[in-house]
Amino acid sequence: MKRRRRPLPPTRPLGRVASHFSRDGTPKNSYRTESEAKSAAQLAWTLNGVDLNAYRCDYCFAWHIGKRFRDD
Repeated sequence: MKRRRRPLPPTRPLGRVASHFSRDGTPKNSYRTESEAKSAAQLAWTLNGVDLNAYRCDYCFAWHIGKRFRDD
């Protein structure tokens, strides 16, 4: 019987999917719904005063939260 190989930890990809990973190379937390992501962003604001935005990931199609960018 063949042994299964352990999956390798994710590496930080180059290009447009880099936004799916945090700065340390680990995948960002994902949320199943926009509502869950917005709730997590609200909790971050309440606890730490961090302004985060919920967005749909083009790489995994789940929801993530990240820093809000200003348009000025």
